Amino acid sequence: MTAATVLDERPAPGARRIVDAVKGPVGSIGLMLLLTIIVGLAWVGPAFFAPSNIQIVGVSVAVPLIVAVMASFALLAGVVDLSIGSMVGFGAVIFNQLVAAGMDPWLVAGITVVVGAVVGLTNALVIVKFGAEPLAVTLGMLTLLRGLSQVIVVNAPPSTLIEPLYNVTQGAVAGVPVLLLIGIGVTLVAAGVVSKTRMGRHVQAVGGDPRAAQRAGIPVARVRVVALVVSAVGAAIGGILYVGQLGSASNILGTGLEFQIYAALMIGGYSITRGGVGNPIGGLFGLLVVAGITNILNVQFFDPDYLDLIVAFILLAAVLVDRFRGGDVFE
Repeated sequence: MTAATVLDERPAPGARRIVDAVKGPVGSIGLMLLLTIIVGLAWVGPAFFAPSNIQIVGVSVAVPLIVAVMASFALLAGVVDLSIGSMVGFGAVIFNQLVAAGMDPWLVAGITVVVGAVVGLTNALVIVKFGAEPLAVTLGMLTLLRGLSQVIVVNAPPSTLIEPLYNVTQGAVAGVPVLLLIGIGVTLVAAGVVSKTRMGRHVQAVGGDPRAAQRAGIPVARVRVVALVVSAVGAAIGGILYVGQLGSASNILGTGLEFQIYAALMIGGYSITRGGVGNPIGGLFGLLVVAGITNILNVQFFDPDYLDLIVAFILLAAVLVDRFRGGDVFE
């Protein structure tokens, strides 16, 4: 066989790009999402894509998607923020209580976002300035915020209906929830920031190898501070949106949300043990896979405990595939 024959047998550049995309983390989870859709159509039937069902799935995944996209910046920077679920609940409680007390909703929304920023700065100060372990710090913040929510809301929370916010959280365009469209838009913007901007490259570099990033002149401490603030602010915004959806905020809202989000992000190609790995598009696909499986089981009246088993299996499979692919190596 001549060298020319060998060259002729190589895949064309376009075909190579397709193969590389499928082998990558986003491509892998994209195929898993496609498989979930096929199973849904085969098992549930055309009702799986009915507008009412799309509305149910879209509303359920929209707020976690927005929170996950914002939290993924901290994850890319090499910090796991376990306090996001409690920050969602705490932000919702603050927003709901102050609006119910008669304050202007827009002013209260600003206050809630500022509270989220303060929480993110507090996490960053302890982690970046004093070198504390991120998991321990954010776990402590999780407990603190959950306790504050319990203290603020002792009995049943007051109901609040904010019409403009309700219209956004419950509205739909061509059968697709407005909030899901907003979440997808946020995801696309975040993906562009991560892959196309200097800030995104700095975040990935800091998460992948902070010492090398420091030697390259990247302000590692500043990048991690910003990433943690973005994570907490995203959670605070998620709390506001939940009040718009639910009309109130209980003191257990957001409990366990951090595990749901990080499981979906890991399924979508992120690494919990190493920063600099992942893309918001993969996180979107991961959340849609989990939401699709949940919907299939609910429609078929399966015991919800099966969902945990299936998500755990998918998560383990994603981790193994990522290890075989060498996805935990930052480039």
